[in-house]
Amino acid sequence: MSKEIVYVKLGGSFITLKDKPFTLNIGALDKAVAIIKNTWRKVSLLLGNGGGSFAHPVVQKYKNACPEELLVRCHSATRKLNHIIVDKLLENNILATTIQTSAIIMKQNNEYKVFIDPVKTLVEKGIIPVLYGECIINSKNTYTVLSTENVFRILSKHIKPSRIVLLTDVDGVYDKNPKKHRDAKIINVINRRNLEDVLEKLSLSKDLDETGSMYGKIKSTAELSEELGIPVYIVSGFNTEEAIKAILGKPLSRGTIIDMR
Repeated sequence: MSKEIVYVKLGGSFITLKDKPFTLNIGALDKAVAIIKNTWRKVSLLLGNGGGSFAHPVVQKYKNACPEELLVRCHSATRKLNHIIVDKLLENNILATTIQTSAIIMKQNNEYKVFIDPVKTLVEKGIIPVLYGECIINSKNTYTVLSTENVFRILSKHIKPSRIVLLTDVDGVYDKNPKKHRDAKIINVINRRNLEDVLEKLSLSKDLDETGSMYGKIKSTAELSEELGIPVYIVSGFNTEEAIKAILGKPLSRGTIIDMR
């Protein structure tokens, strides 16, 4: 019997230090390796990593430069982070390899063109493909910024996962920023019945910067769950036990499940 396919994102806020450009969170990477080591033989994994403090400073610095320069600078920064992650997995005898996102996905005439065969073959062979959010080539506008979640969305049309797991630096989705409010409450389940209420709470929060970002992420993640007909788990990458449960599809003690089926 073939194994379940699970997409796992190592969030940029988890794997890097947000306020220190080009700085890896070494403790987080160690946690991520432990999580993958405990799951990769049990399910077929496809990994993606966010850009975090490697990508965002580059986009900000070169956003007013010519698009060609932003494209190549973005490629350089995101590639460095991905290679660090893959090398660490290999050091721990986890069979993983980089698949450069912009080498298999491009945008042409407002459509994504995908060369999926290398990814399919790796998954079939039990090797973990590790992709990442980056600037992909756009035949019209030079580049398009593609988030890891959107990479997953595109790939899932060719390789459907049983679930998606997002590893972040907090335990899940909260009603307000848990880093600023000690009384913030975790939302265990987001579904058709409460999605609008959750989005409304986030939109009314005073933490505009954080919740604006979170609002968009929850909305797009709910759309992804509905589109694919699968659950999306959001858990802390620092909580090894819960992350392993999420990847294996077991009930969570701490985390958020977005399920729009």
